[in-house]
Amino acid sequence: MNSYLLLKLNTAPYTWLLTGSIILLSGIILFLLIAPRLINKRALQFEHLFNEYPIPMWIYEKSTMRFLSVNTAASAKYGYSKKEFLEQITIKDLRNAEDVPLLLENAAERCSSGEYRGIWKHRKKDGSNFFTEIYSLPAIYFGRDARFIMSKDVDAEVKASREAHELGMRYELLAKATNDAVYDKNLVTNTVTWNHGLSDLFHYNNADDADLVEWWQTNIHEADYFRVMASLERCKKENLNYWSEEYRFRCADGGYKYVVDRAFIMYENGQPYRMIGMIQDIDRHVKQARLLEEQNKTLREIAWINSHEIRRPVVSILGITDLFDKSNQNGDFNTQLMAWLHESTRQLDDIIHKIEHKVKNLQ
Repeated sequence: MNSYLLLKLNTAPYTWLLTGSIILLSGIILFLLIAPRLINKRALQFEHLFNEYPIPMWIYEKSTMRFLSVNTAASAKYGYSKKEFLEQITIKDLRNAEDVPLLLENAAERCSSGEYRGIWKHRKKDGSNFFTEIYSLPAIYFGRDARFIMSKDVDAEVKASREAHELGMRYELLAKATNDAVYDKNLVTNTVTWNHGLSDLFHYNNADDADLVEWWQTNIHEADYFRVMASLERCKKENLNYWSEEYRFRCADGGYKYVVDRAFIMYENGQPYRMIGMIQDIDRHVKQARLLEEQNKTLREIAWINSHEIRRPVVSILGITDLFDKSNQNGDFNTQLMAWLHESTRQLDDIIHKIEHKVKNLQ
């Protein structure tokens, strides 16, 4: 008789609350319950189903923790041949050394009789690790007290969850440590939470509707609004994680401050669902930069005046002085030259006053 017909599950039949891919496992288990009554052809069908099922499954003996049977998916996933599974290793070899005591404790306390479901870190033959969700049921295999196991790879889900948790922790620490306005936007409900920066930077204290994304939008300067919104929508449409824009944000007193807004956007199934960011006050820096720009512009104008406007009256003055009749025999001519000299001197004085005015604007 096929060996799989000698497996009996020690659990109340038809009571498992399993979903998704576990439904097929339920079918396998149900078949195991009725298999002894079926002809050997059906047993062979079950054997094929067990071996070819795409999720790793095995049966191990509780007392020795040795493998009694494994399917092809288990061999492919963990890197051991079926012979190695059955003759050389135990379930302890699928764990790191530091996790074995916890495995033994769990096997004694939670897997002694009933059903069990939990997430564990497993080790492959090559030494690499991955997280897997274990589904375990008690069984009798060829008269041996055993456990029936299915191991579902959840490595990507666990790591994503840990990354999200770590991101949340970093957000909490950043929100407390920085003077900037840190926010956490729920893009599904269009709600937002702020740290103390909203009050410190913009002097909003318990502002009405500050917990709504629309409130943030309405306080963007109208001259910047469409540019900022278009930039954000383009970022979300292209599923980009990082977004940054500079704009003016309205303070509680009605004035505006220049800010830079940087955010990280998270997606699920291609849709943005969370946006964590920080608004930094750059008002003083922007105004200083603009002042420096104006000063540089003024200095360029002064340089142009020195090289062009001043030169014209100075050249005239030098030319006039060369024409003076030093013997003073031609009085009328000298009088005309004096008039020209006066006009050139006046022009030079006007230019000097113009430079003085620009210099005052630099101060």
